[in-house]
Amino acid sequence: MRIKLKKGKQKELICKIKNKNQFTWENFSKFLNVSKPALIEWSRENNLLPLKVYKKLDPNNKYKEQIIELKKENWGQIKAGLNSNGTLKEIKTPKKCKKLAELIGSILGDGNIHSYKRGKKVRVYSVRIAGHIELDKVYHLKYIKPMFEELFNIQAKIYFHKKNNERFIIVYSRKVVDYLNNMGLKSGNKIKNENTIPRWIFKDIEFLKACLRGLIDTDGSVFRMSKKDPNLIRISFTNHNQTLLKDTRDAFIQLGFNPSRITHNNKIYLSRKQEIVKYINDIGFSNNKHIIRFQKFSSPIV
Repeated sequence: MRIKLKKGKQKELICKIKNKNQFTWENFSKFLNVSKPALIEWSRENNLLPLKVYKKLDPNNKYKEQIIELKKENWGQIKAGLNSNGTLKEIKTPKKCKKLAELIGSILGDGNIHSYKRGKKVRVYSVRIAGHIELDKVYHLKYIKPMFEELFNIQAKIYFHKKNNERFIIVYSRKVVDYLNNMGLKSGNKIKNENTIPRWIFKDIEFLKACLRGLIDTDGSVFRMSKKDPNLIRISFTNHNQTLLKDTRDAFIQLGFNPSRITHNNKIYLSRKQEIVKYINDIGFSNNKHIIRFQKFSSPIV
């Protein structure tokens, strides 16, 4: 069932609970056990609240007088004349390739694969990649979005969360989700599920380079270690998934790099001058923000 509240009251309820508990959208979505994009859509009143979520938000039923009506779960599908074929839109099924490996790296970094379940049925299938609204603009619009569309022949949508300076590239497709599941990426919480680099990528050096590029472009950074010594430049990778951290470090070693050990704050580094040069020559960046930052520091080391 879905709850229809008076105009403005659904947004008011969601924002009231969020502010009261000082939740971020990420923490709020975990508290409600829902996806962050779905929660944001509800806060904008683009979709009606599921009854189960409403009860969590208003356990004392203080908004009872604001309820206009209850609607069946599939009311929107009935109204629009939709059926399950809408979620099963045909896609191009890509073969294993460097672009697919790089996209998987980006998803493992700043992405998420989601199957939003209501009862026994899955209502929303999505794949999204998040990033900074300005710093990742070129990377998102000129690289990630076209790569999604080229690989799967499906339109990738763009959403913004301006308050948090975030942009999301999102694909809604059951077949894309199923395909990525079959490629080794599980839906849901990627840290809890310990999503990591699929084994098939480790078997091909070029696939592995491409996957690492996707990981660094999303969860990596380039910075100068010391203002006094311009030669001290580092590439770092940060992630809270220990399995992915370990496998990323192993991937670098397999490619002949000498990464640091995993630090207490979930990072690994490439610090040696020759390591940085090797990374640029053998792997490189696709994210424009890293390219610009590296060019700012590059003259002393190349």
